Amino acid sequence: MTYEDNIKSGYWSIAAQKHLKEFTTYSSNLDELDNLSIAGKSGRFLGVIRGNREISNIKKLEKMAGSVGITKNELHLVILPKLEMASDKKVEIIRDVIGDITGIAEYIFTNQDVLEIAGQVFENQDPSNLERIAINTMDETKKIPYLQNDLIQLLIKQGYSEKDITLALALQTQFKLIQRLNKSQSKEPIISNEYVWGPNHQKIAMAVSNLDLGKRQNLKEVVEIVRESQGFPVEKLPPIDEDLILLAKKTGMINPTTIISSRGIQKEFVFSPNMLEPLTYNDDILDDVKLLLASIRFGENYTPYSTITDPEKFLRKLIQYGEIGPHDANATDYTLLEKKGIVRVVNKSKWSSYYGNYRTGYFLELVRKDVAEEALKVIESPGYNIKIDTEVEDFSSVLDTGTFITSEEIRIKLGESPEHIKEAEDYLSRVLRDELL
Repeated sequence: MTYEDNIKSGYWSIAAQKHLKEFTTYSSNLDELDNLSIAGKSGRFLGVIRGNREISNIKKLEKMAGSVGITKNELHLVILPKLEMASDKKVEIIRDVIGDITGIAEYIFTNQDVLEIAGQVFENQDPSNLERIAINTMDETKKIPYLQNDLIQLLIKQGYSEKDITLALALQTQFKLIQRLNKSQSKEPIISNEYVWGPNHQKIAMAVSNLDLGKRQNLKEVVEIVRESQGFPVEKLPPIDEDLILLAKKTGMINPTTIISSRGIQKEFVFSPNMLEPLTYNDDILDDVKLLLASIRFGENYTPYSTITDPEKFLRKLIQYGEIGPHDANATDYTLLEKKGIVRVVNKSKWSSYYGNYRTGYFLELVRKDVAEEALKVIESPGYNIKIDTEVEDFSSVLDTGTFITSEEIRIKLGESPEHIKEAEDYLSRVLRDELL
C-alpha cells in the first residue's frame, strides 16, 4: 500500500474506533470490525505519546494508554508489538534483561506520522473486505452524501462484491459509522457520515427541514457564535431549546468537548466541525487542537484566583518559551492535556528576572508545538477556513425533505469519567508527572 493509502486507512480507523468504543464488547458483529478497532486504538495511543521521545516509566505509559481505552494487557500483548512492527523503527519497545516491557522510545513528529503508522497496523492485520469497504465508504461519504445505489455501484467498480457491500453497509449502520437519511419523496436512502458537514449541507438540511422558522433562526444564531468563537462554553450560549442543542450535536453542526478538572468542575465547550481542513486528513481527528482550545476556554472562565485573559498571548508565550508558570491552577485544571500528552506539568523552581527571585510551583511545559500552533491559527482568525455559505441561510429549498432517520452519536467527550473520584485522579496525575516511580 502507498503512503497515502496508509494515511487514509489510519484516519478512518481512528474515526471508526471512536464510535466502536461506545459499544459493549459483547455487541453482536463487533468482531467483524476488530482490525479497524485495533488500528484505531493504536493511532489514538500514538497521538497521546507523540513528542515524549522516551517514556521509561511503564506505569505512566499504561495510564496514557488507559486514557484512550487500552487495557494494560492489551497494551503489552497487542498494541505495542503491532506498533513496533508497523512503524519502521519510529516506535521502539524498551525491555529489561528478562524481556519484560519497561518503556518505549518514539520518533514521531507529526499527526501525519500517527495516521500513516496506524494505517500500516491496519494493513499488517490482513483486514477483511468488509473492513476495507467500511474505510472506502466513510472516505467517499465524507466528500459528499450518496444515494445508496450509487454508492453500491461505486464500490462494485472498486472490485468488491455486492454481497459484501450490502453486509458492510449494514455493519456500518449498526455501529453508526454511516447514517441512512430518508427523503419523503424517495424510497432510496442517502448514505452520509458525520464528517460531511463542511462544503456540503445536505445532511444538515435533512435535520432542520421540519423545524419552524423561529427555531431555525435560533439554531443558526448558535452556529454563528460557535464559528466565530471556537471552544465556546455551552452554558454561555444564548437561551435555546435543549432539544435544538442536542440536534446540533447529533447532526455535527457543532461538536462538543467536555473538560473535567481534578477539582471536580465539569464544563462543556463546542466547536465547528470543519474547524480545520474538512476535506483532508489533517482535520484534528485526534482532537488535540479542540482539547487545547477547550482547556484555554476553561482557563478563561473557570480557573480560580487567576484566569487566562488573553488566549492569543497565552498561546504565543507557551509556543515561544515552551512553558507557562508557575501557577497553582496548572496542577489541577490541565490534567486532561497531560493525559493526551500535549503538555507536561512539572513542579520546579525557576529564576524570574521580573520578580528578581526564584519562583517555585507548577509549570505547563509544551510537548507538541504543532498542536499549539494550529490552535493559535484558530484564535488569531476566528473564521479560519470556515466560510458561511448562503445555502445555510436559505432553508426554503429543503422543505420537501423528511426527517433524520438514524441519529449520530454525540461527538466524543474528551476527559469524561464514569464518576469523579479525587483520590484516583490525584494518583493518575502523580503517575503522569513521574512523581510515582
